[in-house]
Amino acid sequence: MIIGTLHHTESIERMHPLLKEALQWLRTHAATAHQKGITRQVLKEGILWANVETPAMKSKAEQMLELHQQYIDIHVPVDKDETIGYLPDYYLPSPHIAYNPERDIAFYTAEPLCYITLHPGEFAIFTPHDAHAPIIGEGQIQKICMKLKV
Repeated sequence: MIIGTLHHTESIERMHPLLKEALQWLRTHAATAHQKGITRQVLKEGILWANVETPAMKSKAEQMLELHQQYIDIHVPVDKDETIGYLPDYYLPSPHIAYNPERDIAFYTAEPLCYITLHPGEFAIFTPHDAHAPIIGEGQIQKICMKLKV
């Protein structure tokens, strides 16, 4: 897991070939994508895109951990704080909902090791070794989840 602010990304942009492009798109569009009616922005078909979402938030007890194998996630809250649970994959028990390769996701009911709270303009990057429980809070949130092919 990597946590940062969209204004200071230079030190991590070389970690993945698509990371610089993804972070640049977020810096340019995160604050206005919801207002423009964007729901999904494909930057490179099948390997880099942004899901622009307005989901209902859940309590810590309701939200399960998720884990991906094929994609890296970049979570960015837009209009309010978002809490996200975190647990390295080596602590995970058997999945509660088995891995679905078409959706690139498995769900787990384990307790997160810790929780982070992201503020608008901040991001968290989760690799395929980082189980995470996003969208924890109250009400609805405007957020963006970028997907980068591993």
